[in-house]
Amino acid sequence: SEQRRVLMAHYLILFLVCLLSHHKHSVVAKKSPPSVGGRRGVSIGRRTNQNVDDNLSSEEILLIKKSLVHGIPFKDLPEGLFEELVSSCQRVQFGKNSIIFEEGDYGTDMIVVNQGFCKVLVGGQQLPEPYGTVGSGSIIGELALLYGRQRAATVVAATQVSAFRLDQDSFSKFMAYVPPEDEQLLKEELSKVDRVIDKISGVKKRYDGDIIRQFVPMRGWLWSRWKGTIPQQAWKTAIVNISVSLVFSALIRNYSQPTWAIGMLPDSQNHIISRLVGLKMVWTYLMTITTFILTFFLSQAYSLWRDFYSLTRKIQGRMNDLGLLIAAAAKRDKNGRYTEEGKQLIDDTSSYMRLFHVLMWATFSKRLNVLLSDTGLRRMISRGLLSLKQYESLRLLPAEVGYPNACMIWILTRCLKAMNDGSLANDPVLREQIYIKVLELRCTCASIPHLLAAVIPLAYAHIVQILVDIFIFLSPFALYSELGAWSTPAVALLTIFYSGLLDLSKLLLDPLDNDDFYNDSVNMDIPVLIRESNSGSTRWREGAKELPFLYSY
Repeated sequence: SEQRRVLMAHYLILFLVCLLSHHKHSVVAKKSPPSVGGRRGVSIGRRTNQNVDDNLSSEEILLIKKSLVHGIPFKDLPEGLFEELVSSCQRVQFGKNSIIFEEGDYGTDMIVVNQGFCKVLVGGQQLPEPYGTVGSGSIIGELALLYGRQRAATVVAATQVSAFRLDQDSFSKFMAYVPPEDEQLLKEELSKVDRVIDKISGVKKRYDGDIIRQFVPMRGWLWSRWKGTIPQQAWKTAIVNISVSLVFSALIRNYSQPTWAIGMLPDSQNHIISRLVGLKMVWTYLMTITTFILTFFLSQAYSLWRDFYSLTRKIQGRMNDLGLLIAAAAKRDKNGRYTEEGKQLIDDTSSYMRLFHVLMWATFSKRLNVLLSDTGLRRMISRGLLSLKQYESLRLLPAEVGYPNACMIWILTRCLKAMNDGSLANDPVLREQIYIKVLELRCTCASIPHLLAAVIPLAYAHIVQILVDIFIFLSPFALYSELGAWSTPAVALLTIFYSGLLDLSKLLLDPLDNDDFYNDSVNMDIPVLIRESNSGSTRWREGAKELPFLYSY
């Protein structure tokens, strides 16, 4: 009977194992990503063997290598593995308007675009230029494989598209050569870069797309706000001072033998209260000095903030001026439409201006600074902000040149080249204006680090901070002699307003929020400036595409 019980126990365990295994496979089947073969518009070219040379031309191999060598997960693969990676790619074709990847689907493959253009949509809306269109050499879909997550965007073929596909199995095989700690570090760095690119592309918006948090001039609406207000920043300091006030009030009632009830004004003849009258007079004088200096300090901080804001708009203005001049003077045919040379000129200069603006703000803003790293630049290639040729040119620059300066040189040199080859009107006045606008752009950009480097002298900020802190610290003790228990709400109000005004001054003195002083900053959303400039880079081209009058070049 003992053997029978053991045998029955073994059968029971085996049954439970089989049941759990069946349940696990059922769950996996339910969660498994959709089949690639079910995607619309996809046809995969069949390869006869694994030899790259038998299937891909030398130009195709070179394109795949150039694209993958700049792709983040593959940049450090050994040469032998890299060649094998190229051989694992398959030809694919997508008809115009075919869905290549769909937002929310699980990643099962990635592609390298060979010919044609693709549109990138998030939430059904195409992203603005240059993020909304990707072309030859772009890698699409690799992050879904790297993170094992759903697609973040929908990719649609804007034209007939030929590409090279790498499936998940091949991708995982090569990622196995990356040490786990390096893979984790890679994912974290990529996540930072993508968060920044999502902000400047408009996928994620800080203040609903506005450069600063907007307000409605209605009393009820303003009273109901909390997020992005100064009380949200100052309440912690107020709580500390309220606690000090309550403790001091309790000690006074315990040791002064009070003759007044709670809520009544203190007796000025009381032996402790009478000693606090002098402190109250000192505090009153201090309040006058603190109020004057703090309000003046706030005024100067706001003036600096306005100066900085004016510089940002001036930079946008010079870029728009250049775009307008080039779009108006680019070469046209006898029907008044842009020639291919004219289109190329506008596309080139627009690309350089967009890149200049992104790299300029990445130079000044710590929140965007990750874009200047090699990982950031490589990821910008995949996201359509940077071409391979531009990347290679930037990486050859000496450190002291600076990426934004190189982009300004590209803009000016491209315009001069166009004047020489006839794709831009070779007019001396136009040439002079282009020189002026580029030089004004350089001068304005150079003003930003100078402005930020001397926002306020240390001694000035130091004395204001000390004055406000001493004034707030003395408030619970100085106010009790006149207000008694009512000193506690008075202390709360004074702390919120005086400490809040000082905090507001500090925020205004850091327009880029580089000090990360406030968790939910009330400062400018710099990615909005970048998005607006990106829109401006195509505005003039589209506006001058068709003319309502006869035109002769």
